[in-house]
Amino acid sequence: MTIFSSCSKEDQKQVKEVTINLPSSLSLNYGEEKDLDIPADLQSQSDVNFTLAFTENENIQISSDSKLYDKLAKAITVDKHQGKIHVNSGLLYPNNAVSASTGKQLPESYKVTIIAGNNAETISGKKTIALTVAAAKLGIRGLDNTGDMSYAYVLYNDAAASFELDANNLSLDGTSWHLDSTGVANVVALNGNKIQFKKDAGNPDKKTEQAYDLVSTLRKDGFDVASRKLRVTFIPQIKFFYGTYYPEYDLTVVTNQVYIALGNAYVSAAPTLYPENYKSSFSVTGIEKDGLAFEDKDALFSLNEKTGAITVKKNTTLTEGSYKLTVKALTTAGLEFTTTMTLNMSKLDDE
Repeated sequence: MTIFSSCSKEDQKQVKEVTINLPSSLSLNYGEEKDLDIPADLQSQSDVNFTLAFTENENIQISSDSKLYDKLAKAITVDKHQGKIHVNSGLLYPNNAVSASTGKQLPESYKVTIIAGNNAETISGKKTIALTVAAAKLGIRGLDNTGDMSYAYVLYNDAAASFELDANNLSLDGTSWHLDSTGVANVVALNGNKIQFKKDAGNPDKKTEQAYDLVSTLRKDGFDVASRKLRVTFIPQIKFFYGTYYPEYDLTVVTNQVYIALGNAYVSAAPTLYPENYKSSFSVTGIEKDGLAFEDKDALFSLNEKTGAITVKKNTTLTEGSYKLTVKALTTAGLEFTTTMTLNMSKLDDE
């Protein structure tokens, strides 16, 4: 007996391959979130559903109770109702990072495959996105953090200089602060998120500069997720005054009180700023006459911004009294210092 069987055309499923128009790559800084729009032509089809696969990555062990696929599944999700694929890089780690706990290295990118289909199995589509996460930048409060490295200058007489790390709104859940103090552990330590220098940091003679380069990191599950480079330079105590300094004798001669004839023109000597290599610019921040604020309406007083020398124009409007100018020096290290110069003006005695 011969048995024949046949399938009707109605029994054969016609699978339609669809294109998922999404970018092939996506780059984020750690902590950033991003929504990818599901293509409108697929979103409009109510029977189309989406799933995610991460099988193009090695499922490395992240911690004792989680692997990479677990982390990817929490960080990347599909919301068909909203028509979005949501990526939260704060639930992942920077690529290529090596765990300080396990020695495991993360891949160069996370391969995320979006799969489109329907219950009738008549629609099929795939799109793989290479997601890369870069380490975030920490900040240090009170410093300029716009570049790759922050810079700070500390005077030797400033006891126990400290700097506070700022996570810049990154989540601190499950994280810890770390400081690479290789070679300088004897003078600096990390207490929570504060970098603390000891009182004896810097050059022993306290007469020359001493710089320390540090790297601070925020670590999660053994991986560094954010970092900040910091260079701290200890510098000698800066002297700023009107007068003369003799460094070989450590002798200071202050001449911040002078007497001039009322109405005469006058130019002062430049102030001393020592060490001179920190000299940058000078400005007047205020003028007082006999202890009260004085408004220089006629612009009779001026200051050489490069040297700090004070000039008084020849005039007939000033009256007798003591004119005290407060002068600010801005150093090349970004530190500011102030001093005063008092000009005592009186009429010349008639002969």
